Amino acid sequence: MPPESSANKTSVEERLLASIDLIDATQACTLLRIETDDPEGVLQAMARGGAIITLTQNGRTIVPLFQFDTELGRVFDVVLDLLKLRPCRISNLRLAYWMTRAHVDFGGPPADRFGKDDAAIVAAFGRYIEPVRHG
Repeated sequence: MPPESSANKTSVEERLLASIDLIDATQACTLLRIETDDPEGVLQAMARGGAIITLTQNGRTIVPLFQFDTELGRVFDVVLDLLKLRPCRISNLRLAYWMTRAHVDFGGPPADRFGKDDAAIVAAFGRYIEPVRHG
């Protein structure tokens, strides 16, 4: 059987993005109660300031919905803590992956525990990013 064409394979990034609830820049600004004519510019500025996780899909800025406290219309404080702690070698995509995959400490994804177990999430992320040292 011939190997499947690489053009037909879905990339890892595409599969990951498909597994996360994502909203576009306009929806994010609405959720955050930000009125603007340039929602993508606003979110990109917030991302540069370490205030939000943004991703890119087909050239458009998108954001994972899990980072928002939809009742209060804001980004969860723990997301800001994780962004401050995150080393530059961890991309937004990899951070989103870590937040949405089952974790032994929480019995599910850390993102499901935002606003409830924030200190434990920050501690678990600290262990995740700790460099491996061999004696």
